[in-house]
Amino acid sequence: MPVKDDSQRRLHLLLGAVAVAVLAVLPLFAKQYTITVIVRMIYFGFLAMSLGLLMGQAGMISLTQTAFFGAAGYVVGLLGVERGVPFPLPELAAIAFVLVMAVVFGLVAMRTHGLVFLMLTLALGQICWAFARQNTSLLHGWAGIRGIRPGTVLGINFGNPTYFYWASLAVFLIGLALLWRIHQSPFGLILNGVRESPRRMQALGYPVYWIRVGAFIIAALYAGMGGIISAYATGVVTPSTLQLSRMIWILLVVILGGVNYFWGPIVGTVVAVWLDVYISQLTPRYNTVIGIIFVAIVLLAPNGILGLWDDFRKSRKVAALKQRWQQRPS
Repeated sequence: MPVKDDSQRRLHLLLGAVAVAVLAVLPLFAKQYTITVIVRMIYFGFLAMSLGLLMGQAGMISLTQTAFFGAAGYVVGLLGVERGVPFPLPELAAIAFVLVMAVVFGLVAMRTHGLVFLMLTLALGQICWAFARQNTSLLHGWAGIRGIRPGTVLGINFGNPTYFYWASLAVFLIGLALLWRIHQSPFGLILNGVRESPRRMQALGYPVYWIRVGAFIIAALYAGMGGIISAYATGVVTPSTLQLSRMIWILLVVILGGVNYFWGPIVGTVVAVWLDVYISQLTPRYNTVIGIIFVAIVLLAPNGILGLWDDFRKSRKVAALKQRWQQRPS
């Protein structure tokens, strides 16, 4: 078995390396529209990873992640566009602001559990959305902040779509690697324990409250990073960036990929964005079609696409074992 596990690990590493290589050279032969779609997958991927960490490892469904996503974009717009603060100060300020928000929200929300936690995070997210919508002096209300563009750093003009794509891809891969380390670390195992039985973990001496706060902060930072990339990619941040419908969409994306799998949020994001782009070219009622597809997948595969694939692999192994058993010499 160890030999087989090592071969599978090497195969996965090889496939990962090939995928990264293809993504790296993609701007050299792909159309600009394709590059734009992949950048969209990247910033929504950060948001999905944020929610996936809370749901998959900590067992918490938070509806506040788009608030962090939008807040980071607003800070970048306020400092970079309206006040001309040079890179990297707006980005660092955005991360710092999201960190403060996460600490304040986390200290309050983590005192609750289950449905109460869900409703409290919903209320916090709606407060942020209402503030962005009603504040016309600083955040410009529904108009939002426009003209957000990446600048030139070390002689590299990241306003060039190709350079911006490479930078976004590099940040995404680093974030993905760090999240994998968290997933495999003792902290990740403790989060799994908190998800399964917080009372037992509390009895074992683990500070469950602070562990949940820590996970909430990490997830918020990932959402904030996605918000920064989104602001630069789209050039605008408005109250729609924070609205509940986007949060529900990301929730469905995570479930679509498989909430119990590390790669679930990534797979869900890729599939959902691809469906959004492809079906919108076929019919103006693409939201209805995508909604039906989401409902069908959730009903037919409650564990998501990766869960469906996992069940298929297991069924093939069982069928192979049965065949070997039937063909054994009597």
